[in-house]
Amino acid sequence: MDEKCPYLESEEESVCKASLTNMTPSIFEYNIYCTTEEHYRCPILLARTLRDGFREAVVKAGAVLSR
Repeated sequence: MDEKCPYLESEEESVCKASLTNMTPSIFEYNIYCTTEEHYRCPILLARTLRDGFREAVVKAGAVLSR
């Protein structure tokens, strides 16, 4: 299992690429989610996962409707 979040751009800048706005996590979020295995519980990462799943569903639906 990964020890730090794959969407954390760099530890110096701590820019979260999982967010829509490339936000900088708070110190609390950074310590709890970004640098530990707990990044799988991060609300920002979970939101991205849901968005990506939605996009995939829309693409699949579009492929079916275009037939």
